[in-house]
Amino acid sequence: MLKWSINIQTILAGMSIGLFVYYVIKRMRYRLPPGPWCIPLIGHYKIYSSPEFHLKTAALAKEYGPIIRLSVGPQTWVVLNDINSVLEAMVTKKTDFAGRPQITSGDVFTEGGKDITLANYSASWKLHRKIVGKALRNYLQGDLLENMIQDNMNKFLDKMAEEKGPFVFKEYMDLIIFHQLYTICFGEKRPVDDPEVKRFIKLDNDLLEKFGSGFFEDVFPYLRHIFTTAKWKKMLVLTEEVLNILRKNLKEHKETFQPGVNRDFTDSMLIAKQEAKDEGDEAALEILDDTHLVQTISNIFIAGADTTRFLIDWFVYFMTRFPETQAKCQEEIDRVVGSKQLSMKDRGNLDYTEACIFETMRISNSVGFGIPHMTVCDSQVGGYDVPKGTTVLINYWALHHDPKQWKDPEQFDPHRFLDENGKMKPTKPDSWLPFSVGRRVCLGESLAKSDILLICANLLQRFEISLPEGVKPNLECHMKGFGMEMPPDYNIVVKERSG
Repeated sequence: MLKWSINIQTILAGMSIGLFVYYVIKRMRYRLPPGPWCIPLIGHYKIYSSPEFHLKTAALAKEYGPIIRLSVGPQTWVVLNDINSVLEAMVTKKTDFAGRPQITSGDVFTEGGKDITLANYSASWKLHRKIVGKALRNYLQGDLLENMIQDNMNKFLDKMAEEKGPFVFKEYMDLIIFHQLYTICFGEKRPVDDPEVKRFIKLDNDLLEKFGSGFFEDVFPYLRHIFTTAKWKKMLVLTEEVLNILRKNLKEHKETFQPGVNRDFTDSMLIAKQEAKDEGDEAALEILDDTHLVQTISNIFIAGADTTRFLIDWFVYFMTRFPETQAKCQEEIDRVVGSKQLSMKDRGNLDYTEACIFETMRISNSVGFGIPHMTVCDSQVGGYDVPKGTTVLINYWALHHDPKQWKDPEQFDPHRFLDENGKMKPTKPDSWLPFSVGRRVCLGESLAKSDILLICANLLQRFEISLPEGVKPNLECHMKGFGMEMPPDYNIVVKERSG
């Protein structure tokens, strides 16, 4: 026992000395961005462990400038807090900052980086993204998306209409989005009370709770072999359950797949695999094996579900908080659409409603810091050196609340996105980046914008939405970790609109 204790102490002491020497050499070699002093090895624990990470880094930017350096355990992170530094890094030097850091928990969930979202920048990643983009376009062409949304919306709007008192809107939103994704990915229209869909929602919420606040093993990866936390063990179980659901559905699809018949997104990927096989494209086949396919579907499911449902939850919250804004949206919907079924063709005339959605994307912080970037080579931003392998974060809250870019940034004002004629401005403000920018811009941006508009417009076309009588809006949001803000818990009351 004594010998083992001495060995552990020796190892830790050696690691500490080695990291200290590395840190000194790095500081002498590079002109790193400024940042506050911290305890070696531990780093800026009170900052990176805080659910208000975005607010703390934005405050530091006022003291040190928009580009700040933080130590997260033995790792160096650089946080970009203004639009100029973000555009320089992600657009001007886009390839330099297109990597992804190897996060221990992410590596587990992606089965070794076999997905698109967390995979590092490489030739195979570019090919994988290209194939998925083509598959999405092929499947969602025509009026398929809007018919699918309308079908799902009608089922759950009918259920909402049966509510005679206050109810939690978020629970309906989760069901709408997950049922919709089941249809997109697997071509299935499941009953409203389907147990597998409900199980998937619970698993995703549980994983979000675990991922949102981070893992000790992510900061000190090597210690997971010495001391594994209960939280880490729980994450492993949840991850395997999610992947098993997707594996089961992929297996069933492969057994019923018919070349040339495209039932859903999974079929689109299987068709791409068949084409690669026919053409003898070994590079494409390598990223279209079962593991990659499951991970691709997982990206569509998890990323598509979470960003959409959280954003719409915020939108409905703002509609209850600002009933006069809701009334203006409904007046526009009545004038443009009337009582007929909403169509994608109506989108170009629903300017005020879309502006409210864009403003919701700005003022809410449902994306947090997004997915971390990593430099794939030595680079620079704002005159500072950013060494290869550095984790780089975009503080979207700072971008979307920058008083230099937005007048009264804390105010909900959809007119920011409208011209003097009440039409959507042809170009969005530079500092509005809910879908990120550069090489890692969201693959489903155009799909998400259409999807969210149709869902929100459908809700407002059918219902007047309000808080229960006597209840005032709660101005305190909930923090989910890593800068992600959620609206406060709230109930709504719906009243069917006439005609």
